[in-house]
Amino acid sequence: MNWTNEQQKVIDLRDKNILVSAAAGSGKTAVLVERIISMISEGDNPIDIDKLLIVTFTNAAAAEMRERIAQAIEKKISHEPENLHLQKQMMLIHNAQITTIHSFCLFVIRNYFNLIHIDPSFRVANESELVLLRSDVVEKLLEDYYEKKDKDFLYFVECFASGKSDDVIEKLILKLHEFSMSFPWPEDWLEEKKNAYDINKVEDMEATDWILSLKFYIESVIEDIEDKYKELVDLCEEEDGPQAYLEAINDDIEQVKRLKRIKNKEIQATYIDYYEEFGNFKFKALSRKQQKNVPEEKKDLAKKIRQEVKDLINDIIKSYFFQSPEEMVEDIGAMKPAIEVLINVTKDFSKAFDKKKTERKLVDFNDLEHFCLNILVKKEDGKLVY
Repeated sequence: MNWTNEQQKVIDLRDKNILVSAAAGSGKTAVLVERIISMISEGDNPIDIDKLLIVTFTNAAAAEMRERIAQAIEKKISHEPENLHLQKQMMLIHNAQITTIHSFCLFVIRNYFNLIHIDPSFRVANESELVLLRSDVVEKLLEDYYEKKDKDFLYFVECFASGKSDDVIEKLILKLHEFSMSFPWPEDWLEEKKNAYDINKVEDMEATDWILSLKFYIESVIEDIEDKYKELVDLCEEEDGPQAYLEAINDDIEQVKRLKRIKNKEIQATYIDYYEEFGNFKFKALSRKQQKNVPEEKKDLAKKIRQEVKDLINDIIKSYFFQSPEEMVEDIGAMKPAIEVLINVTKDFSKAFDKKKTERKLVDFNDLEHFCLNILVKKEDGKLVY
């Protein structure tokens, strides 16, 4: 097979991390198979296939990958029938770690369960029993908190509860727990998030992750808006287009250009910059002037596209710039006690949930990932020990 320069580079690179991004059907799997074959068959010291970890998303994909590698080894042997190393790979491939991430984690845990002190007779719980178990644990946890009548907890309930039901609070705790489990050390991540609400002035808010994400989102929306206005101008400038609308549309475009200049300025754009500019954004009414020989469909299409832009901009204003930066800082500060309670309750839920699973000798997929990580990596004094 004739490989492209980029594909050959992927096949040949060694001793470094590689990220390969390519469209579906472009040959990523074929390149990966060739890379594996070259690693186990070429050079002065080719490695054994069972020394590689090959991870994919599904069991079916893993089975297909194993079959492709086996076929490639057989083809190689047909050209080198005396090669004992290749013959050895055909025997080893049945035990090679060509698997899904959770199957690999399970393999590690089954073999080294003693390092993390778990019962080796555990089983992976199905989702239906986990749903019931989570529900039981969070209900009992909230009952215990209500009995304590802690004022900070009651303030938290006042902030987030809806009516007489705790459903919203329960969902919030479960969602935060689930999200935290996507991080290597969930408890550390939750503690770190408490600092996100330690804001006393606008300058503090500018450095937060959510303001950085908001600015990134706004910049992407501005690009979408520019594309829509280009489409709109092209439509209006057609020979039978609604050219009378261009006056209002060009005024919109000038305002969008001011937003674009904020993004492109040398000093990093601030939340205040966008707050002021979005606050000044005004849409002129489209001209009602009679336009002869302009089909109604084109007028309607022009109005529709402009309304889409208006909706995008108004949604940003209503969602993110509905109050002054100073008022926002004040609101964030007022939320800090409630957020700290939410985080503490979530941590308590995680511990209680883990305890219930341990009692029943259950693990979930999050546990598989974290148990495997704790076997392979230790965190000591803030440093990773492998």
